[in-house]
Amino acid sequence: MVTAGGAMDNFAIAAIALALIFQAEEPPPGVCKVPEPPPVIRPTKPERPAVPACVDEARSRHNCRASVIAVYNRQMETYAAAFDGYVTQMNGYVDALNRYIAEVNTYASCERRAIGADRFIAG
Repeated sequence: MVTAGGAMDNFAIAAIALALIFQAEEPPPGVCKVPEPPPVIRPTKPERPAVPACVDEARSRHNCRASVIAVYNRQMETYAAAFDGYVTQMNGYVDALNRYIAEVNTYASCERRAIGADRFIAG
């Protein structure tokens, strides 16, 4: 025959055992490192140089002097280098944001383990 006190004792023992199991798997305090977001960058996209009026883009022809075409080609080379730099900056920022997302995910998982939620919460 189990008395009310006996059932309570069994419950208390089970609760203590569960607490000890969960406590053994918790990360130590302060182990979960809070990630810092990367600094925000907003690079300015370079402007493409205007096509000289003597160029007919629709027919792929021009009646420009050689000096005009040479100047335009130099402007396009400068633009291409600036645009490559812009793309590199944007890709670097996206990579930094992706690393931040991974760090946030790791942090959230660590915090869930720290409070023992993995044992009770599915998903």
